[in-house]
Amino acid sequence: MPGRPVATGRPTTMQVMQTRLLAIFAALFTAVALLAGCGSSEDTKNLPDAATLLKQSVDTTKSQSSVHLLLTVNGEIPEFPIESLEADLTTKPAVAAQGKANILLGGQRLEGVGFVVVDGTLYGALTAGSAYQDFGPAADIYDASVLLSPDKGLANVLSNFSDPKAEARETINGVKTVRVKGSVSQDAVNKIVPQVGATGAVPGTAWIAEEGNHELIQAKLEPKPDTSLTMTLSDWGKPVTVTKPAA
Repeated sequence: MPGRPVATGRPTTMQVMQTRLLAIFAALFTAVALLAGCGSSEDTKNLPDAATLLKQSVDTTKSQSSVHLLLTVNGEIPEFPIESLEADLTTKPAVAAQGKANILLGGQRLEGVGFVVVDGTLYGALTAGSAYQDFGPAADIYDASVLLSPDKGLANVLSNFSDPKAEARETINGVKTVRVKGSVSQDAVNKIVPQVGATGAVPGTAWIAEEGNHELIQAKLEPKPDTSLTMTLSDWGKPVTVTKPAA
């Protein structure tokens, strides 16, 4: 009969594989645990006063003459055909805006629609490379340039937060912000997005830079359950040139 295998003291191939698999699983479990811990924890220590921070951001927002906007809609707002919009806005030398949007028009989804707002008139190119058409008053569809209006835009939204509460710190696009939660008045909501047709105060959230001049980095309005409109802002004060499309 053959003799028993002689122990060599070296691990078998199967033992080596098992050891490596255990090490990989251990590393994965550790990483998952660390990520779970990071995701569930928020910096809520020594937060600044929400009302003071809002006031500081209002003053800064009123003084700005240009911004880059990314607007996204989650859910459905029947009278608001825009799904997403990215644009540069300016008030100098005149109020104007230009960018691209994804819109729903007559049940059809149009992507990358170019638009320009000059002198309150909206010009749009519904397909890539097509000529711009005059669509009449921008306010009838949506005039993004209103966001820079001291009386109707983002500054007015911030001025009309009620019961504001600083909830936590968050980093938005590399900027350290303080998340402020509250309610925004019906009038302020309807001035910035008339198509929403708010009938009362709506939940609102503002992410404001904690340092510097406390620029508004992001704002979110929730006109009805499961529906929100988020505006992410950058390049405050960067020069913007908008050219009126050829007739």
